[in-house]
Amino acid sequence: MRSVGEGTDGFGCPVGPVSTEATLFRLEIPLLRAFSTATGTISDRKVGLVSVERNGIRGWGEAAPFPGQDEPFDDVLEAARTGAMTPTLAAAIDEAMYDLATRERGVSLSSELGTVRQTVPISIAVGMGDGAVHTVESAWATGVRHVKVKIMPGHTSHVRDIRDLFPGAVLGVDANGSFDASTMSELVALSGVDIAFVEQPTPTASDPALCVLMDAGFTVFMDESIRSVSDAEHTLDQTGVAGVVVKPGRLGWSGSTEVVRMARAAGKLWRASGLLETGVGRSFTLALAAATDAFVSDVAPASRFLAHDIAPQMVVDGHLVVPTGPGTGLDVNTDLVRDRAMEAIPLSGSAIPDPG
Repeated sequence: MRSVGEGTDGFGCPVGPVSTEATLFRLEIPLLRAFSTATGTISDRKVGLVSVERNGIRGWGEAAPFPGQDEPFDDVLEAARTGAMTPTLAAAIDEAMYDLATRERGVSLSSELGTVRQTVPISIAVGMGDGAVHTVESAWATGVRHVKVKIMPGHTSHVRDIRDLFPGAVLGVDANGSFDASTMSELVALSGVDIAFVEQPTPTASDPALCVLMDAGFTVFMDESIRSVSDAEHTLDQTGVAGVVVKPGRLGWSGSTEVVRMARAAGKLWRASGLLETGVGRSFTLALAAATDAFVSDVAPASRFLAHDIAPQMVVDGHLVVPTGPGTGLDVNTDLVRDRAMEAIPLSGSAIPDPG
C-alpha cells in the first residue's frame, strides 16, 4: 500500500488525504487455439492485471508483454516484486491510474479523444497455418467483416485464399517486421488482392523498401517499432509510412493519446490495436478505436481467443459496444480476478506515482 497526502493526483483530479492501494494479479489463460506469427507460436497468455484503488474507487490496467516482441513476463513479475519497472508494467500502471482518475471525475475515458462512435466493428487477427480460412469462416458467420492476417516470407498464399472466399472483407496483413529488400517482391505481389493496410512489413520505419510498397499502392503502418512517443514522432516523419499503430499495452493511456494527437497534427493515419489481452487491456484499445478518425482498428472481445475472460465486453451484430460509463466503463469482477489469479503482488516504491 502506498499512502499519499493532499494535492492532485497527477491526472488533474484534486484529492484530499488518501491512501492508494495497488496490486498486480498474475494470471495465465490458455488460448482457444494456438496463434502463430512471424515471431513464433503461443498457446497461452501470461498477463498481470494492475488494480489501483483509492477512496473505494478502483482503476484497472494490464501488463501483457507479447512473447518474442516485448520483455519477458518474468521481468514484469520481478519488477512488481521489487518496486522496479518494465515497459509493459509502466503502461499498465498508467492505464490503471487514468482509469481511476476518470472514474473519480465521472467521465468516460474515450471522450478524451473527441467525438466517439457508439459501436466499433470487430476485427479479428488470424495467425498463419492451415486453420486461417476456418477462423475467418467462423468469425464471418457471427457478423465479423474486418480481418487482419499474419504473414511472413514464404507464407502469404492464405491471404489470397481468404480474399477469394470473402470478397467483401476489409482485409489487412501484418508481417511483424519479417520482410526486407530480398523478400519484398513477394509482398508487392499482393498488390492486386485489395489490401486495406500492411502492418510492420520491415523491422524499421526508415527502411527504403517501404517506399516500394507505397509506390505499389499499399497503406503502410508501423507497429512494433512504436514503443514510445519519440518512436512515433520519428516514424511519422518517414515518407514511406502512412500511419502508426497505437497500442495502450505498450504506450499506456497517456502515451497513446499523445501519439494520436501527433498523428492528427502530422496529417497521418492511426489505428488502435492490442496484445491479445483480457477484456481489461482491450477496453483501452476499444476506447481509442471509438474515435471517429481511427483507421480500421484491431478490436475484438477476448472471448474470441482466450479460454475464459474476467471482464466480458458487449457484442452486437459483429460490433463491440463502446461503454459510456466512467473510466473505461468496464465492470471488472474483483472477486473473480482474485479467485483466478495465481499470485497477488502488492505494488510499492517507485511503481505508483505520487500525487502533485
